[in-house]
Amino acid sequence: MSTDSTSAGTSASPGGAAASTVTCGVCGTKVPAGAYCGFCGAVLFRQRGHGLAGLRAHTYSAAQAEHVLRLSVVSSLFPHLPHRSRAAFRSGLAVLIMVLVVLALLRWQGALVAVSALGFPLLFLIYLEESDVYGDDDLPVATMLLTAVMGAGLGAGWALLTAPLVARSYSAMGALSSHAILRDGLAIPVGGAVLMLVPAVVVRLLRPRNLESLDGFLVGSLGAVAFTAAATLVRLAPQLARGLVDPDRPVGVFVAEACIAGVAVPLTAAAVGGMVGAALWYTWQRGARQQQLKRLAAAGVPSVAVVVIVYAAVGLIDIARLPDPVVVTLHLLIAAGAVLALRVAIHLALLNEMREEMRGEPIVCAECHHVVPDIAFCPNCGVSIRASSRTSRQARRLPASEPDHTTREQA
Repeated sequence: MSTDSTSAGTSASPGGAAASTVTCGVCGTKVPAGAYCGFCGAVLFRQRGHGLAGLRAHTYSAAQAEHVLRLSVVSSLFPHLPHRSRAAFRSGLAVLIMVLVVLALLRWQGALVAVSALGFPLLFLIYLEESDVYGDDDLPVATMLLTAVMGAGLGAGWALLTAPLVARSYSAMGALSSHAILRDGLAIPVGGAVLMLVPAVVVRLLRPRNLESLDGFLVGSLGAVAFTAAATLVRLAPQLARGLVDPDRPVGVFVAEACIAGVAVPLTAAAVGGMVGAALWYTWQRGARQQQLKRLAAAGVPSVAVVVIVYAAVGLIDIARLPDPVVVTLHLLIAAGAVLALRVAIHLALLNEMREEMRGEPIVCAECHHVVPDIAFCPNCGVSIRASSRTSRQARRLPASEPDHTTREQA
């Protein structure tokens, strides 16, 4: 039998009627006819500008009609969100930034410290609740609590240990010594970044039952966000000795602090933590343990390398004594790069991770709201079914008189 992508047959549709099928030219699986392969997510019928069918760079695996390289904080850092909720979270992120700027302009440093440390973590917790990722079928509450407490404890401890060293470096006059550059510009920020990943590693070593890459993303991001929030509170708390309002410090200093501590730092941490977490949970397919370790290394080593590079750059920028506008710009650019790196990692993981047997029963797609077969990718919009919680999937499944199982075509 031909394996050409246009070869067609018939199978049961979600409603039980006959529907056409095609054979994917990338994975060789017979799937329902549509714009995308329901098994591997590849484009079934390529058009100009689509690039390679298997990589599918023009369509992000967690959001419909978004390019993989689109700088979208919400669909990158909150990939489980249904389409209807993204606008609300964009508004929430915009409100958080506006509040930070207003507090900085008013020089209300007490409120600024609190919102800088806790604003984004609160938004992330709302995301977890909105995505319905708690429960035995998804991530148990105990696992999430362990991750958050471990991250916060490590973050507070690391900040208490290193804050005096960094403070002495900033108060020193003259050029920085090579020792100070290595310690304060590289060792401390990179060491903190590695420590920030410990909650994800510990939870992974506990052998969780769920091994979807976005489960790992949630654990990694939550641990990193908790670590950063605690560290920010510890490092900024000494400012409160000057009072809740400080009219003597320049407004520009407050604005820079708001942009860095309240926006760039938590976004960067959530992105790199989620990227490493997704890599730790990531598998391509069933196979020997040695093969699985090779796949894990192929995903994990680049992720850890990105973390080291990002935080080495952050540390060197912080000790370089550059003008505040330059420092803010560089921090925001690094955060943007980290978000893009996470987005690419999530896209590749959803396209290539191990897939359980596909049901083929009818389900309402969380992204485009079409009734489609319950398979790995929506044939209509191409979004991965795993870009939503298991609880959400179960709620969207419809009864069917005749399941439509997708099977690999025999030669």
